[in-house]
Amino acid sequence: MKIVCIGGGHGLAQVLSAIKPMSSNITAIVATTDNGGSTGKIRASQETIALGDIRRCCLQLAGKKSTFNAIYEHRFTQGQLADHCLGNLTLLGLMELTGSATKAIAHFNIMLGNTETVLPMTEVPTDLVAELNNNEKVMGECEIDSLTSLPKSVSLSKNVPAGPGCVKAILEADLIIIGPGSIITSILPAFLVNDIATAIQKTSACRIFIENSKEEKSVMKNTQTAGVDWLAEQLGFKLYDLSIPPSAIEEILQGSKNIIKNRAHLHDIDELNNVFSGLLKMPIQLSNHF
Repeated sequence: MKIVCIGGGHGLAQVLSAIKPMSSNITAIVATTDNGGSTGKIRASQETIALGDIRRCCLQLAGKKSTFNAIYEHRFTQGQLADHCLGNLTLLGLMELTGSATKAIAHFNIMLGNTETVLPMTEVPTDLVAELNNNEKVMGECEIDSLTSLPKSVSLSKNVPAGPGCVKAILEADLIIIGPGSIITSILPAFLVNDIATAIQKTSACRIFIENSKEEKSVMKNTQTAGVDWLAEQLGFKLYDLSIPPSAIEEILQGSKNIIKNRAHLHDIDELNNVFSGLLKMPIQLSNHF
């Protein structure tokens, strides 16, 4: 089964770790608009895409027990490199050597011993831009996250093409997993790329949206609007066939079509692993998009 996972932040990394034991054909498409921390500093000085979530996904696939995990997660504490992560700097160096973010990530994965594919949503730097109800515009993920009310709309600062391989992976996938993660800054960015938005609507794959089980720390926490509904309003289409709220987990594990209440946390790797294991044992429902 060809599985494509789309998102960003910690959520996507956890999903990759959970799904890895179940498939030998996994592709991750990672959001590249983050502008905070080490990633933000690198972006400001080098005019590149966000590297932090890409690094996190690659290292999660390598496994916590890998010696490379500790090495590439190391953060410098002094001088001009203070707060920078070695993994981010390694990816930056590989990008300069290869001239391509996609090739750099592939080399990084080879160094880590990973066989999975990790792709940036785009190789061209772009930022999130929010338009407020008073028509004021706010640029940058960190700045948008700190808003006190939901913006009227969110877009990219410039139209960018999908990263090489993204569209092909989506169209050839058997299963697509979206989320969990921050609705605006982890989930939305990839689908603001026109090529990816078109592909996700054309694909014949079963598209599963994993809802957040924890309250968002972003501006989304200030609204009663359901994240999946807000996404549909922003994009103009529904990007999933099946949405899994926390209340559905127990019944999925039992292989039932119904939904009952449960309070499991979907950011937990073991819980995600159990959920995906249950889903992949339900071929009839998957083939019919539930």
